[in-house]
Amino acid sequence: MKRLNNFEQFGVIVMVMCLTVVFSSFLLLLLTHSGIIVFVGGGWLIKTFHLVSHYLGSSTIFFIPACFVYAFFFLRLHSNLQHSSYQKELAEKIVFYNGGLELSITIFFAIGVLFTAWGLQNALVNALGNVSKAEAASLGAWGILKRLVDNGILIALWTTIVGGAGGYSLRLIKYLFLGKRLYRFSTSYHDADKQALLKTLNAIQVHVKQIEQQLNTA
Repeated sequence: MKRLNNFEQFGVIVMVMCLTVVFSSFLLLLLTHSGIIVFVGGGWLIKTFHLVSHYLGSSTIFFIPACFVYAFFFLRLHSNLQHSSYQKELAEKIVFYNGGLELSITIFFAIGVLFTAWGLQNALVNALGNVSKAEAASLGAWGILKRLVDNGILIALWTTIVGGAGGYSLRLIKYLFLGKRLYRFSTSYHDADKQALLKTLNAIQVHVKQIEQQLNTA
């Protein structure tokens, strides 16, 4: 097993620290949305907490578990890629964890898309669903826009931004920390397939020669 270089060690430490903060935030958000606790005060941490809840709403509860799933597959894939020798069982694990990592990134994108659609529908229905033409005329453009904002259109837009930017950031992290090792694994994987194919062809060739010799001597 190879030792981690300084860049990889720093990356793992930063990821563990971020996961600790994210997990704590997830518990606080879950308790807040369930009504068990309420944050009051004017500290920067509380302000940031309220700001995240205001712009992302309930989508945060889904974004954070997606990040944990990503971190799990990332760490498992990183651990298995440390082995220098090629083994079939190891290759199966690497392919599985790499697929799980890609799936977690796709889920992160999907959360942004789904909450965007849900937020837009919720905002439009609650703001304009039961409004007659006369009421719409009395509200005016500014009043209708305010009702859309109050009913969640900002959450819909911000979930799109977070889902897109976060998804591409997760893909960038994978490329920076695992790209070289995945390329080496892919090369060794294909080389092993070629070697197995060559052995099979050589065995077939030897077998054919033996049959030819038996026919010549018969």
